[in-house]
Amino acid sequence: MSKNRTNKWHYTLELLVVFIGVTAGFILNNWRENAAEKKLEYKYLNSFYRDVQNNENEIDSLISSSQLKSDKLIAILKETELVNKPLNEDQAREIVTEIIYIEWLSAGNDTYEDIINSGNLNLISDYQLKEKISSYYTFLNEIKNVEQFHQKHMDNYGFPVLYKTVNLLSQEFVNEASYQSLEFTNMYLGVISLIQQNNNHYRKALDKNRELQEALRHSLKLKD
Repeated sequence: MSKNRTNKWHYTLELLVVFIGVTAGFILNNWRENAAEKKLEYKYLNSFYRDVQNNENEIDSLISSSQLKSDKLIAILKETELVNKPLNEDQAREIVTEIIYIEWLSAGNDTYEDIINSGNLNLISDYQLKEKISSYYTFLNEIKNVEQFHQKHMDNYGFPVLYKTVNLLSQEFVNEASYQSLEFTNMYLGVISLIQQNNNHYRKALDKNRELQEALRHSLKLKD
């Protein structure tokens, strides 16, 4: 009986050793995976922070140039309204110059595309931060839709009017009546509205950008 008890303890000890070994291996493997995920999360957050910082400069610059364009066009409109006179050739030429030069937002989204395509978005452990990231890049995509609407307006209406009004190469107008027509006036009034609409979206994007930057700084424990 003593021998049987010894064998039972021996087997029990072996099973216990195996169990501890398997459990320790499982815990160690989980620890390694968690450490790797944390390291990858930190890498993504740093990459997001660089992207968003670069985007801030791009958005801010675009707001300034769009506002300047809108101000110039509105100033011409006010000049003609106040004196109740039709456009003169210099005013019309300035309108054409402002209208044909179109700038779009080219904010970088490489990090977001990478984390979405790889299925790694859930690596961002802070739920609120993850929501801010998704919201920011979703809004940038909405801006593309707004800009595409502007481009379609120009392709379908704006440029055809310009082609009938002015030789874009020489910047010579067909005649005085061409740029003093109701069609030309309606065309550039529509462009003013679209530029202002774009700029409103750019300003919202800048607010979201700075809010996301602050959240990323906090998560990365960076000093302002």
